[in-house]
Amino acid sequence: MKFLRLAALLLICSSFSFAVNKDLVAMQRDLEAKLDAMQSQLNSKIDFLTGTVQAMQSDTRRTADLVATMQDAVSNGVAKSLVPVGGLSNQVGSMGDDVRSLKDALNELSGRLERMDAKITDLKNQLQIMQNPPPAPGGAPTGAPGPSAQPGSSPTPPAGMSAEKTYTDARRDLQTGNTDLAYQEFTQYLTYFPNTELAANAQYYIGEIDFNRNDFNGAVQAFDAVLERYPENPKTADAHLMKGMALLRIKQANRAVQEFRVLVQNYPHTDDARKAQQQLRALGVSAAASPNSARRRE
Repeated sequence: MKFLRLAALLLICSSFSFAVNKDLVAMQRDLEAKLDAMQSQLNSKIDFLTGTVQAMQSDTRRTADLVATMQDAVSNGVAKSLVPVGGLSNQVGSMGDDVRSLKDALNELSGRLERMDAKITDLKNQLQIMQNPPPAPGGAPTGAPGPSAQPGSSPTPPAGMSAEKTYTDARRDLQTGNTDLAYQEFTQYLTYFPNTELAANAQYYIGEIDFNRNDFNGAVQAFDAVLERYPENPKTADAHLMKGMALLRIKQANRAVQEFRVLVQNYPHTDDARKAQQQLRALGVSAAASPNSARRRE
């Protein structure tokens, strides 16, 4: 009896176990199918992403090649554009050298003209002495004045003194810093050769020396002499400018403004006029304003 019950129980358990195993197998197959489907989907997505990345890489390479090509084109274009600029720069540099050479040549020519003028002055003095010889020892005849007695004539220079040497020595001493001796030599030149073309230069340099000595009143008088005794000479514009600068130093702004305005109006395209305009702007007045506008600055 017990044996029959045990056999029946084993039979029931075997049947149940077979059913459970069947369900597990079905579930396993279903899970494997789902996993296969998911793997297939994942592979498809990976393939898609791989293709997209490869396409992006290809596009990136094409873009890089295009950018490199554009950079080369721009570089070549800029280089070609800079070629004329480089040529122009060289031309400007060459023109600057030519201008400096021309300036040096003009300075040398000016020096030669000054020396030539001094020689002409010496010749005129010799002709004057020949035409009006000095009286014989014992005095001149009654009623016959000597050369120094002529109205408006300058004193006869001492023996051995010439306009050329006196002026050349004065300019050399001024350039080498021996201003005291240069001042004396320019004064001697004006004493014995006051009517030469270089007399205005000598008078101007006297004013310049006074200005550098801080003798501004003396400088104003010297520049005034240039403007009054020798009008329209090569130093006229310089004399106006330096007179104005000296007047500023002695606190006479109104007169300085007048000098600067005369310079700007009469010599508008010169370097002196540009400097005068700078001084007028510093004073707060214009080149065309009324001179009274600077009175409050004194």
